[in-house]
Amino acid sequence: MKNKLVRKSNALIEASYKLYASEKRVILFLASMIKPEDKDFKRYKLSIKEFAKISGLKHKGEYAQVREITKRLISRFLEIQTPNGILQTSWLSSAEYIEGSGEVILQFDSNLKPFLLQLRERFTRYNLGQAIRLKSIYSIRIYELLKQYEKIGERVMMVDDLRHKLGLEKGQYRNFNSFKVYVLSSAQSELAEKTDISFEFEEIKIGRRVGKIRFFIKSRQLMTRQLFFAEDLPVQNAPDELSKLLELLPEIYRKQQSIKKIMANFLEEHGFDYVARNIQYTNQNSNAARPGANLTKGSNYRNYLTKALKNDFGLAYQEDMEAAQQKESSQKEKQRKQAEQDRLEREKIERERDLANQAKEYMKNFSNQELQELETEAIQTLDPELKEKALKNRVAGNFTIKRAMEKIVIERFLVK
Repeated sequence: MKNKLVRKSNALIEASYKLYASEKRVILFLASMIKPEDKDFKRYKLSIKEFAKISGLKHKGEYAQVREITKRLISRFLEIQTPNGILQTSWLSSAEYIEGSGEVILQFDSNLKPFLLQLRERFTRYNLGQAIRLKSIYSIRIYELLKQYEKIGERVMMVDDLRHKLGLEKGQYRNFNSFKVYVLSSAQSELAEKTDISFEFEEIKIGRRVGKIRFFIKSRQLMTRQLFFAEDLPVQNAPDELSKLLELLPEIYRKQQSIKKIMANFLEEHGFDYVARNIQYTNQNSNAARPGANLTKGSNYRNYLTKALKNDFGLAYQEDMEAAQQKESSQKEKQRKQAEQDRLEREKIERERDLANQAKEYMKNFSNQELQELETEAIQTLDPELKEKALKNRVAGNFTIKRAMEKIVIERFLVK
């Protein structure tokens, strides 16, 4: 495994899809089994144990877990931009389990041939060990998206386009601060720790919101042992991730080894953002995290956090918080637009009033004959019903006719 290369067309790297990290690792491993000279996909055979190791699965119930992953990979689709439009296809066309052999035979969907076979141009190549060690699916995807721009050293992406490529749901990490913490910053730390590239990023605003991200990509030299560490999958999370999670705890609980051990286990199994959101949920809801809490309540905090981690209570809490932030943001934007509309309306009324006054002053210089001609022209501009009313009752219609005269003067002499 340690010298395997992954070759993908840039169109496939830019595709939009949603996968779990365990599923993505399988796809990467299969892609690394393709040889540059292959003209067609082969039937790639993996042992269940090897499959489980690549996916980072637990040892219990491996067979059932592997079957669930292959079932999902066959049903999951991806969208690829092609010269002719958009191609929607699945990753795998089949997964065959050989009775009593402990093996599974996988085959890529034939629609993926132009994006994985006989690549001569517009493709990106990287070592399997670089991506397969990454814990977060977002880290893996961002690694690929930046790797193809490594030689350029910079890439600018629209935030909405990046979200789409990462397979994020419409309401997932909708608030940019959440997206920044759980996706961008998390990937930034993991890539710097485990891969041959690192990045910094700059937020670019479009109007009042962050609309673009500029990535600054740096190549890094890694020792061979670090480069090809895939044999030891599933790898342990970087120590700095656990340190960052510990900083989220109330200070009085950060040195408790029992809590640290629980967090490390769930970090290894579910990743950084999973643990972080459940810590935030616990901090918000546990009485032991309230101001004035003391160490004697440590077991209460630990139990609350453990229960939250087991049931992922933080997911709903995070979604509720993001929904509330989105609602507040939407209301503020609505109020801003209404205030802007009111301002424009006031300015319009003031400008019309000012122009009307200017027109009145302008007409003071007209002779009686010019005023008569202007009045006749103004009457002709009125719609038939209004014209009839104005002529029948000149006293009441005088106001309407004068407004029409002012309009002509404004359009003819003032606006230009």
